[in-house]
Amino acid sequence: MIEFRDVGKRFADGTVGLESLSLTAREGEITVLVGPSGCGKTTSLRTVNRMVEPTSGSVHLAGQDVAEADPALLRRGIGYVIQQAGLFPHRRVIDNVATVPVLQGLPRREARARAAEVLERVGLDGAMAQRWPAQLSGGQQQRVGVARALAGDAPVLLMDEPFSAVDPVVRVELQDELLRLQADLGKTILFVTHDIDEAIRLGDRVAVLRVGGRLAQFAPPDELLAAPVDDFVSGFVGRDRGYRRLGFVPATALRLVDLPTRADENGSSGVPGEWTVLLDGAERPAAWLGPDGARHDLGSVYVTDGADAASDGAGTLRGALDAALSSPAGRGVAVDGAGRYRGGVDTDDVLALLDRGAP
Repeated sequence: MIEFRDVGKRFADGTVGLESLSLTAREGEITVLVGPSGCGKTTSLRTVNRMVEPTSGSVHLAGQDVAEADPALLRRGIGYVIQQAGLFPHRRVIDNVATVPVLQGLPRREARARAAEVLERVGLDGAMAQRWPAQLSGGQQQRVGVARALAGDAPVLLMDEPFSAVDPVVRVELQDELLRLQADLGKTILFVTHDIDEAIRLGDRVAVLRVGGRLAQFAPPDELLAAPVDDFVSGFVGRDRGYRRLGFVPATALRLVDLPTRADENGSSGVPGEWTVLLDGAERPAAWLGPDGARHDLGSVYVTDGADAASDGAGTLRGALDAALSSPAGRGVAVDGAGRYRGGVDTDDVLALLDRGAP
């Protein structure tokens, strides 16, 4: 869908922003550009909507050279999300989101109706629509920015470090939201980040760029972690790449064990001398009850399947190992995609699978 053909960019002061970049961001996938500062990530992104004009090569969108398109019309057909959201401070949230539909010729009432639908889709309730941007938290502003990019119903989204300005907890929530939206909408997304963890989590394929705008490696996350092409890529993805790769290794052979359980009610007592899982009325784990009768946090839980598309490590060895190691009981709790209790995860069982050949 987006094809870079030997794209180069040299700025007036002689700085090389890009050097012969060639790659294809496939339709319906998230392609992530990642690398250190000065490697040309944002420059690459902006050549797609012609905010930067390449000095050599060409960029093609749906088979057409973007250099032949009218820049204003081109940009109206591409969703664009930036760091700090970039909202119009003098417009209420609903009108910020309705901006592109209005520019596309939709009557204001219809544009606002579409904006309201998209705000709900990104997880913002109707009360937010009449607020001013300054009245929103950073995470809420970024959600509005994503909603504005989606409101024009463009098949392509460009996202330039959209989550880097928010705190880590909100950042994970926004990543979850993007994965959920992508599962529903199937957009072609070109995403820029400097964070390799974010790149691996979000990307269907990841392009690692070197300083000077040269492509070092372009591969699915699993391949990038398993076989970095050189020392630069290996160093950039980190020494713990083996552990990260467990997030792509299915735990299909993992046997769940039985754990003592009790209903989570006032005065619930556990099994004497054992750790007991307290379950709520919907059979979801609520807490651990220790041998001394004290309540403890569950730690991470192991999601056995991918019904929840945003769950990290669903059905993988990394998810199972995280649950086992973070549990105060020494054994993790396993749930299905809806969060219902399914059994326990024994640390020794996970390690035995790793010993039998998991990378």
